[in-house]
Amino acid sequence: MTLQEKIKATNAMADAIMRGDKFYELCVNSKDDKWRVVSLPAPQRAGTGMQQRTYAVNKAMDIIVKRTG
Repeated sequence: MTLQEKIKATNAMADAIMRGDKFYELCVNSKDDKWRVVSLPAPQRAGTGMQQRTYAVNKAMDIIVKRTG
């Protein structure tokens, strides 16, 4: 996964976390077309919109780093 792909996936996953989605399909290798379904954490409900977005992005980055290296 290239850096650009990781950034795009992070933003898309953060959006899913903020929507309250339970699962997300993550493409871990676009060359081999390998996908993984990952469970998402619950969104943060307290705090400002920026704090909620930061929480979602941080959680998404953690998931992507664990799954793709």
